[in-house]
Amino acid sequence: MKRNDGSKCGFTLIELLVVIAIILLLAGMLLPAFQYAREVARKTKAKAEVKQMEVAFKAVQSDFRGWSTIGASASGRDVDTTVVQFLRGGNSRGVVYMEFDATSTNSAGAFIDPWNNVYQVALASAGFIMPYGGAPVYREIGAWSRGKDGANNTKDDVTSW
Repeated sequence: MKRNDGSKCGFTLIELLVVIAIILLLAGMLLPAFQYAREVARKTKAKAEVKQMEVAFKAVQSDFRGWSTIGASASGRDVDTTVVQFLRGGNSRGVVYMEFDATSTNSAGAFIDPWNNVYQVALASAGFIMPYGGAPVYREIGAWSRGKDGANNTKDDVTSW
């Protein structure tokens, strides 16, 4: 396109490349914020799920007067297929204690956290659980996620206590 004075108007290639570089720079600055927000969302989901498990296990304790039907221990165990089926209603009373969607269980049927690690639960009628094999915590029920790193007893664990 030509102007009235005969010169061309429009962007030069250099100007276009500068604009694209600025847009990419701004997008690069926003990416860590989005990743942080996603991690916060995962932790929030895990916290809600461990609290939900705690409530479900309190109901199991009330109905069955203990946890011998699940086979959990004070030192913790995976929330595996056996536990998931029990909580879904596969118990002698047919009571559904917790619902699980398709994305919350792995191919083996275990309950998984947002980082694809199996949740852990420790149950003790004496009132002391010993999660991670470490120091006792005065609670009858404890549920936790091993967090992003997948290791117990690290700062990224999400616990119900």
